[in-house]
Amino acid sequence: MAATSRGPGSGDRAFWTWLGFWLQFFVLGLLAIFGAGFASRGAGPGAYTTGLLLTLAALALAFQRLKSHFDGDDRSWSDFLFVDDMGDLVVAIPLFTILGLAGLVIARTWLYGSLHAAGIGLFVACAIIIFLDIKHVFDRRDRRGA
Repeated sequence: MAATSRGPGSGDRAFWTWLGFWLQFFVLGLLAIFGAGFASRGAGPGAYTTGLLLTLAALALAFQRLKSHFDGDDRSWSDFLFVDDMGDLVVAIPLFTILGLAGLVIARTWLYGSLHAAGIGLFVACAIIIFLDIKHVFDRRDRRGA
């Protein structure tokens, strides 16, 4: 009987890694298709723009992830999306605060419809990104310090 160098369960781990890699592109593709469908209906003011922005953002993120994979930089989503140190955090917090406030202004300007929902969504997304950026920077600092 020939001995193999693979440990127990390494095939399962390789499968789940492979599936996880392609699943992110499937989800981003679904978001792009959803945005294109939303833009094509154009039910309210700004529906076309909102749907088109969702489509373009999903496609840009998918191409960025694919490029980083082919460049050999297979970082996790948190390392890919969030800032790494305090200097970057000083820039990121005001930037996303301004974007979030712009979302509130958009939501206030259009009191109903897709632009209202997009403005609230932009505010919520920016708030989540700010808190996750802060958490990511302090988690990295704690790991380096320990």
